[in-house]
Amino acid sequence: MLRPSVIANIALFSYIPVFLILLKIRSIKLSKTWFAPIVAIYFGLLCATLFAIFLNGADSSLSANDSFFSVLIDIINPKNKRGKVLFGGYFGLIFGLFLANFFTKQKIFSDFLDISAISTSLLFSIWRLGCFAGGCCYGQPSETFGVSFSRKTIAYAHLKNTALVVNKATVPLLPTQLLSFAGDFAIFLFLLILFCRNKTRYPYFYFFAQAFLYGSGRFIVEFFRIDPREFWGPLSMSQWISLGLITAGLVFFIKNRKEIAESFKNSNA
Repeated sequence: MLRPSVIANIALFSYIPVFLILLKIRSIKLSKTWFAPIVAIYFGLLCATLFAIFLNGADSSLSANDSFFSVLIDIINPKNKRGKVLFGGYFGLIFGLFLANFFTKQKIFSDFLDISAISTSLLFSIWRLGCFAGGCCYGQPSETFGVSFSRKTIAYAHLKNTALVVNKATVPLLPTQLLSFAGDFAIFLFLLILFCRNKTRYPYFYFFAQAFLYGSGRFIVEFFRIDPREFWGPLSMSQWISLGLITAGLVFFIKNRKEIAESFKNSNA
């Protein structure tokens, strides 16, 4: 299997062409918007790194000699090994698109977010394959569906002094990374099909659909993970954020249900 860093770079670069292709499908001028996914990726990486530094401290590969500006510059280094938090990247992408929309002066932020929602789903799905290759984000022991992780993985490093390591490898652990990959890729295909068939152009539909679907899947998968994470009370940080995404999606669809239904009806006329 490819190294986790290689898979992560593939995930990041998959976002850009998908974003540009969907812009073309929406008949949005690339001459004025081509830089939007690049800006989004940069701020996504930046916020993912800053989240990791905030949550993990020294474990995020931040040294005492690092300055804030060195972090800003190192983000574009494809070989940097700083930790990343996926939800930090999610919010960073949105912020990057907000800035890109400001500079285009075209008032197409809703299009940017809808297109990014589809592109982000593909990015997240491929990224989870990198998590699997590296052994992070692992699940609870499972003899039926489990996968053993070798000494070179993060799972082994976390569990090496516990009963969950036997004969230079972990006991079979539930590959929650692959569950996340499957769920995120299914979201990508579902939204892509709706988009390409022009089922609806209602502003922010795809953004809130992805937020609801991703939040729901992430909330469930988190129950099966046992890797070290930030917990706020009975739930992990990611589950609280997921609940926020689910709630935002539900409010959007309930509030705009008539208009959304009308947009689907018009697309089928």
